[in-house]
Amino acid sequence: MCLAILAFVSTAAFAQTPSSKATAAINTAVYCTSSQSTSIGDTLPVNCHDIFSGVSVPTTPDNFVPAMSAAVKVSNSQSLFVSASMVTGLYTKTATKSSPGQTSTASAFGGVYERAVLLDGSGNIVATSYPVADCSGDILGCQLVGSQGYGVVLDSRLQTLTQSLSDCVVTVGTTSGSCNFTLTTSLLLNTTSAHTFNFIFPNVGTGTYTVQIQDAVNTSATQTNGTAIAGAAFGLGSVTIESVRLVHDFSF
Repeated sequence: MCLAILAFVSTAAFAQTPSSKATAAINTAVYCTSSQSTSIGDTLPVNCHDIFSGVSVPTTPDNFVPAMSAAVKVSNSQSLFVSASMVTGLYTKTATKSSPGQTSTASAFGGVYERAVLLDGSGNIVATSYPVADCSGDILGCQLVGSQGYGVVLDSRLQTLTQSLSDCVVTVGTTSGSCNFTLTTSLLLNTTSAHTFNFIFPNVGTGTYTVQIQDAVNTSATQTNGTAIAGAAFGLGSVTIESVRLVHDFSF
């Protein structure tokens, strides 16, 4: 059985007119997803609908959710420094059940990813912040979300449990017999996280823009003779945005 749940509640932000120097926004929304795969009947202890509103939220074509945004007015030769912090949560549970001569495995994965984008007055993305703009698949901390957009890894965990039970070898004596077998259990945890990240928009053209922090969550669960449950969420967060003037003709 596989199950996925998504939920979202309202975002809180500062009401403001576009600033030409510095601005900020906060997030009090919670967005989460969970997955389950089981063959031994374990129930799903992770859920969203009991504590969250379940109100739907628009997502980008590459599966990011707008979490925080603030308007900023940019003059000539200005750049934007964006610092975002986010509380994230991961839940992974694995269990296996093996018979003699059998290997069982359960794997649960959860991740939270983030990026900052610059929107024009029509809501179109005109720039993706650095260093995400330079992301590729071979850079630690970069994650391709869907098939289009990269985000920085805020939190990720892969938990894999493997159990192997040898065949039962029977030794028969003169009056009694015995069955000997070997049980091998292996648990793997792999976690990566960075809950505050600084984004940079160098040499932004003159105009009024919206800086938007976008986050994505992903989970997966697979098993053979076991149970795998995964959950990922992001919640309370803040972002500060500052307009600065870098050295002449600055570029990465």
